[in-house]
Amino acid sequence: GPRPAGRTRWFVALATVTALAVTAAPTGAVAAPVLGPTGRVLAAQRADPGAECPPGQSDCHVWDEEPGTPGSPGNPGGGGGGSGRTCQRNGVTVPCYDDLLGWFNNSDGCYYKRARPQPPGGPAGQTLYLRSCAGAQEPVWLTNPPNGYGTPPDPAELANRALASLTLRRPTVGIAPNRGPGLVGLPIWLWTDPGPTTWGPQRASARAPGLTVNIRARVTKIVWNMGNGRRITCTNPGVEYVPGRDGGGPSPKCGYAGYPRSSHGRPGGTYRITATTTWRVDWWTGGGRRGVLPLQTRTSEPRQLRIDELQVVTG
Repeated sequence: GPRPAGRTRWFVALATVTALAVTAAPTGAVAAPVLGPTGRVLAAQRADPGAECPPGQSDCHVWDEEPGTPGSPGNPGGGGGGSGRTCQRNGVTVPCYDDLLGWFNNSDGCYYKRARPQPPGGPAGQTLYLRSCAGAQEPVWLTNPPNGYGTPPDPAELANRALASLTLRRPTVGIAPNRGPGLVGLPIWLWTDPGPTTWGPQRASARAPGLTVNIRARVTKIVWNMGNGRRITCTNPGVEYVPGRDGGGPSPKCGYAGYPRSSHGRPGGTYRITATTTWRVDWWTGGGRRGVLPLQTRTSEPRQLRIDELQVVTG
């Protein structure tokens, strides 16, 4: 799932930890921090992707009305089912496992990672962990692993992390006629870019120790809002109209029968057309567990279409 905004990741270089004097603590207790405030060193920072742009995509607002041009990925989704633990800090869901910080402890809202290798001369029966809380990290000695340490997260959480690595773009709007106005009663062709980022399928995976989740995202339908109260639902991306080849007949894949004459008797009009795709995201694990994340939708930018009525001249 998406990480909390503004979160910064920290770690202390292991060489710094092992070079420090070891302070013993009573059995089962946490030793005083080995590092003082001035000794806490920011050794690395890994920036989280923004809520709007997925990794590797610098511009989320590029859109063109013609198929083949990228659209906006829309808003990221979340949720899902499955069994396993979930992790929250101040009411906000966070990853139960982090490659850099380790395992999350719901009791104190901190991450714990076992120091490797363990420094020599530590308290008998205790293990050194690196505890990360609210941007600061310190080494602590513990007799037992922290609560939740080594417990795999909910598979749906990993599925959402995998989903965040994909780019699900808005559909593009392809319509014919697209050069000049159309005519009342004549069929309208509708299509969108059938590529993987606008139609799918796309695949990704995410892992925590002992658990790998794979996902597949694909569009199951596209709903065209024709701007006059009519909606056309298609389960395919349609086919692009080619002048001189396809004639004036209806689309063999996805189309609209034609705009009727207006009830007020005036010919034609201008209609605002949009398209909305629905993505289905399936997840599964190597152990045979399966699930489906909540449906994702993406809506195109609008496109205007002028429809005129053929005038019959008599006399």
